[in-house]
Amino acid sequence: MSWIIILILIALGILFLILELLIIPGTSFVGIIGLVALVLSVYQTFVLYGTSWGIVSLIGTTAVSIALLVLSLRSRTWKKAMLSTSINSKANLGAEKYEVGDEGKSISRINPMGKAQFGDEYIEVSTYGDFIDPNSLIRIISIDQNKIYVEKI
Repeated sequence: MSWIIILILIALGILFLILELLIIPGTSFVGIIGLVALVLSVYQTFVLYGTSWGIVSLIGTTAVSIALLVLSLRSRTWKKAMLSTSINSKANLGAEKYEVGDEGKSISRINPMGKAQFGDEYIEVSTYGDFIDPNSLIRIISIDQNKIYVEKI
C-alpha cells in the first residue's frame, strides 16, 4: 500500500465519520466504515513505513479529525439544516377557571382525549377510558393540574 492510498483512506475515514456525526443519525454502517478506514490507514503506515512514521500518522490523523470536527460543528452551514423551532405553548392554561361539576358539550369524539366547549371556550379534555361522541353533554368529574377529566351526562 503506497502513501497515496493511505492518504485516501485517511480522507475517506474522516469524511465518513463527519457524515456519521452530523448527517446520519445513530451508529451506522457509515461510521463503522470511517473508523475502520482510519485504523487501517494508521496500521498500514506502521507496517510499511515504521514506528516513527506510524506515530506521525496517528497524531496527524487524530489532530486533523478533531480540527475538522470542530470546524464542522462551528460552521453556520449546519444551522441551516438544523431544526431550530421550539414549542412555546402549554395545554389548558385556563383549567383553574373550571370546577368539578361544570357542564359543557363535546366538540370532537373524546376517546379518551378530545375537544370540548364550556361556555364559549374550547379546551382539551380526557375521560378515564370511556368514548364520548361529538355533541354530547358532558360534566367535569375531576381536575388534575391542567388535565380535565369528564364524563357523559
